[in-house]
Amino acid sequence: MYKIDFVAFKLLDLSPGNHVQVENSLHSIRVTSLTNPHDDLPGDMKMFAQLIIQGNIFLQTIAVAPEPDQRSWKLLFGCEIPPHARTFSVTALRHSKTEGIRLLGYAEVGREEILGSVDSPRSLRIITEDYNVAFRLELNKVNPNGPSLKFSARFSVSSFPDQKISGLDLIGMPENTVASVKGNGIKRELQKMYEDSKRTPFSLDASELWAYGTVEGLNQAICAYNDAVRDDPGCVIYLADLGRSLLYCFERLGSLVDISQSIVMLEAAVASTSDSHPDKPLRLESLGISLMRRFKRLGDLDDLSRSILRLEAAVTLTPDGHPNKPSQLNNLGNSLFSRFERLGDLNDLNRSVLRFEAAVSLTPDGHPNKPSQLNNLGKSVLSRFKRLGDLDDLNQSILRFESAVALTPDGPNKASGLNNLGNSLLSRFRRLGDLDDLIQSVLRLEAAVSLAPDDHPNKPSQLNNLGHSLLRRFERLGDLDDLTESVLKYEAAVALTPNDHPDKPSRLNNLGESLLSRFKRLGDLNDANQSVLRFEAAISLTPDGHPDKPSLLNNLGESLLSRFKQLGDLNDLKQSVLRFEAAVALTPDGHPDKPLCLNNLGVSLQVRFERLGDLDDLNQSVLRKEAAVVLTPDGHPNKPLWLNNLGNSLRNRFDQLGDLNDLNQSILRCEAAVALTPNGHPDKPSHLNNLGISLLRCFDLLGDLNYLNQSVLRFEAAVALTPNGHPNKLPLLVNLGNTLSRRFEQLHDPEDSQQLLIHYTLAACSTTGPASIRFDAAKSWAKHAHIHQPSSILCAYTTAIDLLPELAWLGLSITDRHHRLSHVGQVVRDAASAAIAVHDYEKAVEWLDQGRSVIWGQFLNLRTPVDELRENCWNQEQ
Repeated sequence: MYKIDFVAFKLLDLSPGNHVQVENSLHSIRVTSLTNPHDDLPGDMKMFAQLIIQGNIFLQTIAVAPEPDQRSWKLLFGCEIPPHARTFSVTALRHSKTEGIRLLGYAEVGREEILGSVDSPRSLRIITEDYNVAFRLELNKVNPNGPSLKFSARFSVSSFPDQKISGLDLIGMPENTVASVKGNGIKRELQKMYEDSKRTPFSLDASELWAYGTVEGLNQAICAYNDAVRDDPGCVIYLADLGRSLLYCFERLGSLVDISQSIVMLEAAVASTSDSHPDKPLRLESLGISLMRRFKRLGDLDDLSRSILRLEAAVTLTPDGHPNKPSQLNNLGNSLFSRFERLGDLNDLNRSVLRFEAAVSLTPDGHPNKPSQLNNLGKSVLSRFKRLGDLDDLNQSILRFESAVALTPDGPNKASGLNNLGNSLLSRFRRLGDLDDLIQSVLRLEAAVSLAPDDHPNKPSQLNNLGHSLLRRFERLGDLDDLTESVLKYEAAVALTPNDHPDKPSRLNNLGESLLSRFKRLGDLNDANQSVLRFEAAISLTPDGHPDKPSLLNNLGESLLSRFKQLGDLNDLKQSVLRFEAAVALTPDGHPDKPLCLNNLGVSLQVRFERLGDLDDLNQSVLRKEAAVVLTPDGHPNKPLWLNNLGNSLRNRFDQLGDLNDLNQSILRCEAAVALTPNGHPDKPSHLNNLGISLLRCFDLLGDLNYLNQSVLRFEAAVALTPNGHPNKLPLLVNLGNTLSRRFEQLHDPEDSQQLLIHYTLAACSTTGPASIRFDAAKSWAKHAHIHQPSSILCAYTTAIDLLPELAWLGLSITDRHHRLSHVGQVVRDAASAAIAVHDYEKAVEWLDQGRSVIWGQFLNLRTPVDELRENCWNQEQ
C-alpha cells in the first residue's frame, strides 16, 4: 500500500470578506510506501506522474529513484494549470526495466472540492502557516475489483497574483519537455476498453477491463495480480484473475511460460472454490480454455483430456438460461473437436457438433459471439462430411460459414470466417467438380489473407489454405501462375509455423504436394527430391495413431512413384508400394479417403508389374482399383480417374493373358472416364490417351481399321489438349507417332508418314520430361527417317547420343543402370552405321567413342563386390 501527498495549491485572502480564491499551481508529489520493508517492489523501480487536463496528458514528470529512506519518491511538477480547467486528474505510475510501466492509480480533483474539503468525507484539509492547504484524497484504483492497491493524496493550495493563463506558455519549462499527447484521458480510456471487451470472445469481468486490449496493459495486469497474490496468496479472486490475465497475454504473445503459469493459477483457484460458488463455472471454463491453448501449442493429449473434463464440469454447473452457457458449450465443442482431429474418434466429432448447435441456438442474433459460434459449427460439420461423405453436411457447413461472414463487420476479425468459407467451397468443388465453387474459394481465401495482420497467429493457416485452393485451381485449369503462387504460399506457411506446432506436419505435407505437382508439370528433379523430403519430414513429426498418418503416407508414396518414373530407381518403386500399403491398412473402412489410397496402391502395383513382370502384382492392381471404383459414389470428381486407372490395369492383364473380356472391360472403363471428365479438365488428355491405347489393342487383335482410326483420333485429341512444354506431352506424342506408323503400314498414306516424323521429333527434342521417353522418341525418329526422311537421320541419332549421359544418370541403383545401359549399345552401333553410310567417318568415330565412354564407363562403375572379390582372389592365385 502507498500514500501519496500532493503539494499543489495556495490560498489567496481576498479581503474584504476573506474569500478564498484558488490559483492552480501544482508543485510536487510525494509517493510513500506504507509497508516497510516492501519486498515485492522491483529493485530498479522509479516513479513518475502525469497531469491530465480535459482528457489530455498535459504534463509528465521525470521518473525518479526513491529517496534515501527507500520508501518514498518525490516528483516535481512546477507548473500552473489553466483557470478554465475546473477539474483535472493526477496519475501515479511506476517504471521498472523488468516489469515495465504500471498505472498505480489516479485522483480526480475539482476546485470546488478543494475549497469544500473540510466538510468532504473523502478528504482531510490542513491550513499551514504560509497559507498552504494540505488535504488528502483516496485515489481511485484503476482496477476496482482487482488487487487491493489503496492510495491517499494530500493537496495544498497557495496564493499567487491573478494572471491570465494560456496553455503551455505559463508552465515555465521548455515546451519539448511537456507531454502534449492528445489522447483519451484515463476514465475515457477505461470506458473504451470496456466497450472493446464486449466484442471479444472471452467473458471478461471488471477486474480485467482496464488491462484488456494492449500488450503493455496485459503486462500491467499481470504485475498487479502478482503483487496481490504475494500480499494475499490465499485469495482465490487474485489467483483466478492472474490466471486469466496470463491466458490473455499468451493469446497475444504466445509465451509458453505465460500459459503454463495460467494453468497453475487457475487450477489453484478451482481447487479452492466450492461447487456451489457462483464463480466455479467461470473458473473451470478459464482453466479448460488454458489447457486447450497449451494442447494446441504442444500437442499433449493429457492437456486436451483435462480441458474436456473441466469444460464439461463448467457446463454441468451452469444452469440453463445463464448467459455464460453458450460460451461454455462452444468451448467444450472446441475441445471435443480438437480431440477428434487428434484421435479420429467419430463420437467426439458428433458430440462437438451437438455442443456447437446448442451454443448457436442459445445465442441471440446480434450477439457478438454469434459469428464465432457459427464458424465453429461450420468447421465441425465440414469435418463430418470429410469423414462420412454426407453431402448435406457439406452444404450445411457452407451455410453456417456464409452466415458467420455476413454477421461479422469488415476488419481483421472477418478473416477467420472467410477462411472457413473458402475451405468449405473447396471441399464442395472436390466433391461435385463445380468450377465456380473453386473460383469462389480462391477469392474468399485471398480476402482472408489480406485482412489478417502479418503477426496474427492464424496467418500461417490462412496462407496454407490459400495455397491449397490455388493448387486445386492449377490442377483444374493448368495455369502455371496458380502453381507458382501455391508453392510460395505453402512455403510462407511452413516458415511461420514453429517446429513443435501440431500443424507443422500438415503444412509440410501440403508444400510437398505442391512441389510434386510442379515436378509433374515442369520435370525439375529438384522439385521431386524436395517433395520427398517434405513428406518424409511430415511423417516423422506425426505420431502413430494420428488420423492424418494415412494421408501423409499416401502422399509420400505418390512422390516416390513419380520420382521412379523420372529416374527409374527401383528402390523408389518398392518404397512407394510399401507406403501405399501402409496408408490403406491405416485408413478405416468407410473413410472417404479409402478409395484414393486403394487407387494409388493399385497404380504402384501396376508400375511394379511393368518393371518386374510379376503377374500377381497385376492381379492385385486390378482388385485394388476395382475396390476404389466401387467405393466412390457417382458424381464424385475422382470417379473418372479411378475408372481410367482400372481400364489401364485391365488392358495390361489382357496383354499378359489374352482374355478378350479384360480388353472389352478396359475400353468400357476408359470410355466412361472420358465421358465423365469435363472439357478443359487437366486429366482429359490422359484419359483420351488411355482410351486410344485400348482401342489400338482391339485393332491388333481383330484387325478392324475402325479401331485404328478411332485410336488415332483419341491420341490427336490428347496431344491437342496438352500445352507445349508440359512433360505429359512426351508420351502422348510418342503414342500418336506409334499409332500413325501402324496406320501407314496399313494404308501407306504419305500424310501419316510426315505426321509421325513430326511427332517423334517434337518428343525427342523436348527440354522437359523423362530422358528415357525422349531417348525412345529419338530411336523411333531415326528408324522412320531411314524410310521417310533420310536427310534427318543424323539429327535423330545426334539427339539420341546426346541423351546418353542423362539416361545413365549416376544416381540410379546398380540394377537400374544395368537395365538402362543394356539397351543402349545397339543405338550407338546403328548411329555409327548411319554416319558411315553417308561417308561421315569422323562422326561415326566420334559417336563410337562417345558411346564407349558413357557405356563402358558406367559398366566399370557397376562392378559389384563379388566382381572385386573374384578379381582379388585371381590376383592372389597368380
